Amino acid sequence: MHILGIETSTRATGAAVVADGKILSETVRESPQTFSETLMPLVEEVVRAANAFNKIDAVAVSIGPGSFTGLRIGLATAKALAYAWRTKIIGVPTLEVLAQNFPFAKVLPLVDAQKNRAYCQLFQSGEPLTEAQVKPIDAAVVEASQTGGEIFLCGDVLGKIKTLPENVKLAPVHLKLPRPSCVALRAKALLDAGHADNVMNLEPLYIRRAEAEELWERRHGLPAEK
Repeated sequence: MHILGIETSTRATGAAVVADGKILSETVRESPQTFSETLMPLVEEVVRAANAFNKIDAVAVSIGPGSFTGLRIGLATAKALAYAWRTKIIGVPTLEVLAQNFPFAKVLPLVDAQKNRAYCQLFQSGEPLTEAQVKPIDAAVVEASQTGGEIFLCGDVLGKIKTLPENVKLAPVHLKLPRPSCVALRAKALLDAGHADNVMNLEPLYIRRAEAEELWERRHGLPAEK
C-alpha cells in the first residue's frame, strides 16, 4: 500500500510517500514561502521520486493542533487529492506524529499556540499518557519533568523555553519538527486498525479556536468562551 503523507501544521512544509514499511521519498522544507506556494510542488516531487503516480492508495494529513493557516491548506490539499484519486483519507493528530520520532522514550511534543503557550501531550513509547491540551510553555515542561525519568522535548517552541529541568532534554534538530513520513506511517497503523476518515467531513483538530474567531465575538458583544 502506497500512502502519501502531508505535513503543514508547523512552520515546515513536507510530503512523503511510504509503502510496505519503507520511506520511498520524503521532502521537508522550512521556507519563507507560504504553504500554498510550496505544498503542491512538494507533493508532485515526492510522488515522482517514488514512482508512485497512479499507485497512491491513501492520503494522510496532519490535522493539528498547530498553525491554523497551515492546517487549512494541508487538509484542503489532502481532500482534493483523495477526492480526485478516489483514495482513502486519514487525519493524524500532529502531537501523535511528533511522538513517532521517539518510539522508545518519554516525550513531550510542544506546538506553538501563541501567547507563550503550547499545545502539548505527554507520550511514552508512542502511547499517550495525557490528553492534548494548551498550557504555558514553561509550566508544561516543569509538570512533565515531575512525572519522573528522562523526557525529551520536541516541537516548534523549544527556543522559547526558559527553564530546563535536569531530567529534560531537547530533541536533536532532525527530530524537532513533525515529519510527513511519520504522518504516513501512523496513518498505516490506523488503517490496519480499521480506521479511515470521510473526505467530506474531516476537520482540523484545533483544540482552541482561532484568535480571529474570538476577536470577532468580542467585537460583536458575544460572551467569551469559558
